[in-house]
Amino acid sequence: MPPTLGLQAYDELRRMLVTGRLEPGMQLVNRKLADEIGMSMTPVREAVTRLASEGLVEHVPGAGAFVRRITRPELAQLYDVREALEPLAAAHAAAHATVAEITELRAIAAGSFTLIRRIAARPERHADADLMAAWMDADQRFHEILFEAARNRWLSKIATDMKLLAYGFTPQRRIPEFLTVAVAVQTWRGHRRLVRAMATHNSTLAAETALEHIRAGKEEVFAHLAAHGGTGEGDPTRRPIQRRGRPKGSKTKRPAAVACPARRRKVRPRG
Repeated sequence: MPPTLGLQAYDELRRMLVTGRLEPGMQLVNRKLADEIGMSMTPVREAVTRLASEGLVEHVPGAGAFVRRITRPELAQLYDVREALEPLAAAHAAAHATVAEITELRAIAAGSFTLIRRIAARPERHADADLMAAWMDADQRFHEILFEAARNRWLSKIATDMKLLAYGFTPQRRIPEFLTVAVAVQTWRGHRRLVRAMATHNSTLAAETALEHIRAGKEEVFAHLAAHGGTGEGDPTRRPIQRRGRPKGSKTKRPAAVACPARRRKVRPRG
C-alpha cells in the first residue's frame, strides 16, 4: 500500500530537518513548505503536527510552529540513548544480515573511501559542501541498511530516529570544515569493522564497534561545542525564538518571521 500524502510530507520534512534545510529556531510556514515539497497545505499541516508530537517542532502561542532547539544536557541524554540502543541493533543485524545487505554495506564503505581520497586531495584537508552532502548521504544509507538488518522494526525505528535526531540537533555535523580527513578515516574504519562483523555474523564485534562509533562521535561533537559554543542555555549561538508582536514598551520594529528558504541539501558525517 502506497504511503499517504501526510506520511510523504512527514518523511520529507523530517529529512529537511536532519539535513539542515530547516534549522533549529526556524519558523515553519505551511504555505511555503507546501510550495517547496510540491504538496497541498493539508498533508503539510498533518506532518508538522506529527513532528510536534515527536518533540522536533514546538508550537509557540500567537507565533506559530518552530523547529525545536535542544539544550546541551538534552543532547547528552540523546547520545546516552543511542549508546544503549544502537549496539543492540548492530548485534541483531550481525546475526540476521543477508548477503545482499552485506554486499551493499561493503559497497557504501568502498564509496566512502573514494570520498576520503577526494577530501585528502583538497588543500584545506576537509570537505566542501558537495563532498559533505555526498558523505552524509552515504552515511545515512549505511545505517539505514544496518538497522533494517536487525529484523526488529521497533528497535530499527527507534535507533534510526535517535541517530537522525542527533544529526538534526547538531548543526556542526553539517559544517564541511567538521569533516576532516582524520574524522572521515575514523568513520570509515568503524564502518569497515561493522561490515566485517556482518559478514562473519559476529554480534559481539558489531555491538562493540557501534558503541565505539557513537562515543567517538559524541566526543567530537562536545569538543566542538566547548571550543565554539552552541547547543544549550547561555551559549552564544542560542538565539531566542522570535514571537509576533513586540515587548511591552518597545518601539523597535517586530523582526520578520523566519521562513523556510530553499537550501542546497547538506547531510551529516558519522557518529
